[in-house]
Amino acid sequence: MLKTFWTLLVCAVLGCATRAAAQPLGLGIKLGSTLTNAVTSVETASVPNRHTFIVGPYLEMRLPLGFSIEADALYYPGLFSNGMGGSTGSLWQFPVLLKFGLPLGPIKPYIEGGPAYSHLSDVAKVLDVLHTDNYGITLGAGIEINIHGLRISPEVRYNGVLWSSVKSPAGLFTAKHDQAVLQVGIGF
Repeated sequence: MLKTFWTLLVCAVLGCATRAAAQPLGLGIKLGSTLTNAVTSVETASVPNRHTFIVGPYLEMRLPLGFSIEADALYYPGLFSNGMGGSTGSLWQFPVLLKFGLPLGPIKPYIEGGPAYSHLSDVAKVLDVLHTDNYGITLGAGIEINIHGLRISPEVRYNGVLWSSVKSPAGLFTAKHDQAVLQVGIGF
């Protein structure tokens, strides 16, 4: 999966921004951080990190009347700290969002929402987790700034879990049912 991520990132960086701006498809990268934990635990050798870095590609299909559809593949590395300076566990989140933006010139406020699937991975050292999938919704708001074909979009998102299969027989790890995220999209 990381090879695919880097391939998409190189394509986004090497793309021609001014030609792509007039096209109905947008491509870019999202960078950000969680504002709240995605996972809770009791005192164990592995504890959740307070803030987790987020990175991943996105693809946006622009529709008429200010609407667009965006699909993300967001990677949250190092969810758990082992107490000795190392970290383990990561999360892949795949939201598909319907966006509506107001065309107010180069600065466009927007709202977004849609379903999301997330998968907890790299948890071989965290043996207490048996199932690792979450299904929920993502809601967000932000502004898109268009500068010579480069689209910069800071946003705040809410990830709500509707159904979770992150289970722990001893109750040591559980998925939270909501999470706040701050991120910036950079694309064409």
